[in-house]
Amino acid sequence: MEHFITPPMAESLIRESQVEAQKAIDEGNPPFGCVITDVYGRIVMRAHNTQNTDHDPTAHAEINALSRLGRELGNRSLKEYIMVANAESCSMCASAAVKAYVEVFFYGAPAEGRMNPQIHMSDIADATSMPLQITGGILAEECAAQIALGRQTEK
Repeated sequence: MEHFITPPMAESLIRESQVEAQKAIDEGNPPFGCVITDVYGRIVMRAHNTQNTDHDPTAHAEINALSRLGRELGNRSLKEYIMVANAESCSMCASAAVKAYVEVFFYGAPAEGRMNPQIHMSDIADATSMPLQITGGILAEECAAQIALGRQTEK
């Protein structure tokens, strides 16, 4: 999919996902945030992790964003949208995005060593027939520091 997100725009969008991650941290949830944009980088959905407050193991930031946007659009296909997260998506979130036909991903920090199962986005890309464009490591140190701090305060 052709998109028009430049490296400076990608950094700005990662910072927006960090704003969402901070909301998760402030609520006592795991420190993850996500924004979904159109091909021009305009944010159309924001979400953060709400696993603890919703008592829902699937309430990851990406799942929350995908679900809300699909309902808002009245369509489960999000082919023309881009997912941006403060960290590499877990296998559940990456698979859900593929099921929604999202093909372009930007993320900050690499996956935590505690991710279970240890299935990375590159593994998901290798296992799908869709061509995925995955760009990681954007503001990685900054994102990793926020995640580490958030993990200390998580309930």
